[in-house]
Amino acid sequence: MTWETSRLYPILPCKNSLIRGLSMSSDFERFLEPLKPPNRQDPRERAEAIRKASEPIVRELAAAGYEVMSVGDVRHLGRSWETALPVLLRWLPLTTNAVVKEEIVRSLSVPWIGRRATAQLIKEFKSSAQDESLAWAIGNALSIVDVTGFEKEILELVRDDKFGRARQMLVMTLGKIGGRDAEDVALSALQDKDLVLHAIDALGAMHSARAVLPLKELLHHNKPAVRKAAKKALQATTKG
Repeated sequence: MTWETSRLYPILPCKNSLIRGLSMSSDFERFLEPLKPPNRQDPRERAEAIRKASEPIVRELAAAGYEVMSVGDVRHLGRSWETALPVLLRWLPLTTNAVVKEEIVRSLSVPWIGRRATAQLIKEFKSSAQDESLAWAIGNALSIVDVTGFEKEILELVRDDKFGRARQMLVMTLGKIGGRDAEDVALSALQDKDLVLHAIDALGAMHSARAVLPLKELLHHNKPAVRKAAKKALQATTKG
């Protein structure tokens, strides 16, 4: 190594010495820990965990007349799965596998279910803050089912920013709820970059006169999708 090279890279000999020293000690694993890739479950182990979690539910569905390989298959049989609802509703709080729980949630994401699953879905949403994918799916379900009588709880969930982007479809529900309180929450959501598009749609559905000025300001937003949504909502508002 030349003087110029050693001047530019003086740390290399020291680093190599450090690694050699650590390799002879119990500190070596701790030294390498930050360099290791994140610990991910083996795909085969994950598939087996899903299969085991699904097994008792699939058996109950079969007893109810639904011969399926997985929980989500009930949605693809080409017929109503309304008589499967008692099984799905019973297992929603019982299963601890997030993938299986999400399949149940998606099977409950239908308008004809009415309010039969609303209370349970809200409870599951509240306990799913650490799993954004699952929480988003539950929020989506709540935007589809009937939330009459649960409006206050929906507004509280939208206000709670610990749920992050999972609230997106709940914001859409504000358009169906309507009223001054829902309008206030939707106007506030315009300030959240993760919720702004959904808040625009909700305000457009409400034909909110109070939203006209902020929607006009969003016509100059740096994102084309926001500008387009704001223009559409303004047209709906002025027509309303």
